[in-house]
Amino acid sequence: MKIPYVLAVLSLAAAPLPALAQYQGPGAPAPAAGAGAAAAVATAVTTVQAIKADPKDDAKVVLEGRLIRQISAERYLFADDSGEIEVEIDEEDFPRQPVTDTTLLRLEGEVDTHRSRDTDIDVERVELVN
Repeated sequence: MKIPYVLAVLSLAAAPLPALAQYQGPGAPAPAAGAGAAAAVATAVTTVQAIKADPKDDAKVVLEGRLIRQISAERYLFADDSGEIEVEIDEEDFPRQPVTDTTLLRLEGEVDTHRSRDTDIDVERVELVN
């Protein structure tokens, strides 16, 4: 009888915990829960302008800047000193700390080129810089 009880307790202890914070800037819905960041992608920091000038599908990129607006559930407008680009960030890839439109972030992910819409970034990792 103790074995099923122990297994139930262990399975609950192994369950992922929700994130304590999400994006809280312009366009954000009421606070929601998520989980931590995904695995890192190692490359040098680039700019939005460089990506837009020569977009290469599936290229690994690192950007530093701010999420200036939430567009939809997992889509945001990202800006650095060179320009703006849409990014897709899965809820589980957000850091646990609060993120607003003034929070400096490092985004790691891949370039997505499309035939019918503008190039965007599929973000795999989000880190707070400041």
